[in-house]
Amino acid sequence: MQRTTCLAAVTVLLVSSAVAHGLTTTAWTEYASNPVYSPGKAYYPTIIQEGGTYTMWSDTNLQMATSTDGITWADVGTSSGLTNVRHAVVRKVGSEYRVWYWNGGSLYSINDMRTATSPDGLTWTSDQAISQVGSTVVGTSNWNKGSYGPADVLYNPGGSATLVSPVDEASVWANKYVMYYDGTTGGTESLGLAVSTDGITWEGYNGGTAPVLAGSGGAGDWDRTYASRATVIKENDDAYHMWYSGGDGRMDHGIGYAFSTDGINWTRDATNPIFYKDDGIAWRDDRTYCPVVIGDEMWFTGKSSAGVYSIGYATGEGGGPPIPEPVTMAGLVLGIGSLARYFRRRRRV
Repeated sequence: MQRTTCLAAVTVLLVSSAVAHGLTTTAWTEYASNPVYSPGKAYYPTIIQEGGTYTMWSDTNLQMATSTDGITWADVGTSSGLTNVRHAVVRKVGSEYRVWYWNGGSLYSINDMRTATSPDGLTWTSDQAISQVGSTVVGTSNWNKGSYGPADVLYNPGGSATLVSPVDEASVWANKYVMYYDGTTGGTESLGLAVSTDGITWEGYNGGTAPVLAGSGGAGDWDRTYASRATVIKENDDAYHMWYSGGDGRMDHGIGYAFSTDGINWTRDATNPIFYKDDGIAWRDDRTYCPVVIGDEMWFTGKSSAGVYSIGYATGEGGGPPIPEPVTMAGLVLGIGSLARYFRRRRRV
């Protein structure tokens, strides 16, 4: 059953933050003073939270900034050691930062996706092209003839040290890394899925024969031909949440939400889009896309008709910053305030 209510947040293996949030799905309110980050050109944000600090990296050149409230950002510096970095996803893996990105050289080679590591999120080393098993990620069929890079990467520290094959519905989440990525025909874009044990060599789900979320295909739908850059959160083994970029003719027309019971088969919310370029808001009236979600907070890219790219902010039903006092139970972290809100607001739809 599709869910459109606030959900209790759990910090499970695939959520990078150590602070609990109330998870919001579709009911978002845009910050009235958007954009919150506009240093000249900022788009494709990737954000993690460690304690009370948010860290954001944005294209181009993976500019790094930090914030204590998600709204006021201070520039830290520009990354070094990467190869023409674009469309990056940064995660904390153990004690180091890990990045996956598209280098913009070509659409049609797996080697145009790269990865690197860093002790501080600024100075990157071991920059290298990723590889694939056979042609299961890029080049399998028309939908993934090419790629614009990763959409989201989820890390499972308890995953298998060897690739669990075949990569199907039964085995996907037994692996250490799960990547949602952009697959393209050279025109339309869809979201594919691949797994890895080391973040370098990847194997596509079901041999890469089909995406896990494509354009809706429905005549007149806002996301008829494009589904791309996304945030995916695993709430538990039966509940997965996705906020994605979509459009008809381009992937940057709006932001939608989808729900899944397995992280593979997705159902779009009937109230989509959450935000759309034609909402009449000047800072994002040309493009509205690239959502990053942590609990009841969202950051996303807007481009104005004047050509300025910026990052905006929105809050969900939980409203405001995270609950700072988690309680640990059986390896899960529940925010007391978020849990209370969940039971007060729970409803069936």
